[in-house]
Amino acid sequence: MGDFEFEMEPLTDEWASGYRGTVGPFGSVNVCSKISKPGEESTRQVVLEGSQFPDTLFSGGVGVMPSLDGGWLKVDGSLVGMDSKVTGIRKGSRWLELVHRERHYLYTSAGETREARLHREGSTVTLDRGRFVSHVGGFRMGKAEGDVDTTDLAIALVLEEVDRSALSITGALFAIPRNVLFGRQRDEGQAP
Repeated sequence: MGDFEFEMEPLTDEWASGYRGTVGPFGSVNVCSKISKPGEESTRQVVLEGSQFPDTLFSGGVGVMPSLDGGWLKVDGSLVGMDSKVTGIRKGSRWLELVHRERHYLYTSAGETREARLHREGSTVTLDRGRFVSHVGGFRMGKAEGDVDTTDLAIALVLEEVDRSALSITGALFAIPRNVLFGRQRDEGQAP
């Protein structure tokens, strides 16, 4: 598969957040996280739907939205191994290692709405800020390089709706007082 670019448009539903778009030759896809109504408990789940994409679900985490801290990911019926790596507090010193079946991935994120990159040998999916449209919101621009397939895209797109602040320096620094004051209350998600 050749390299291609794509654009993800923000959902405008009052009770859901996420993105939708046409991803190169693989067709349309929706990435959606339900927003809880007042008085409802948060589901902390992100679902990816697309006719050519594998069933993909992220569930669990800390706070009111799905989070890498305590969440899990399932792609095409298989749990994805996720392991956060930290080597310091400098830029580039935090990443996520993922293993799905025989594939090994590295995922990095510069913070919410900033560049995020999923890489495995022979393929890279990058998502970054796109144009901003008033009353709609910020779009995400995607780029697929190398031998990218729907599994690679599904993982990268679902992680767009997950709180991945633990992978950014700023997010890690803000987590320190929160963890001291409130503890590390985790929701491990609904049973996989």
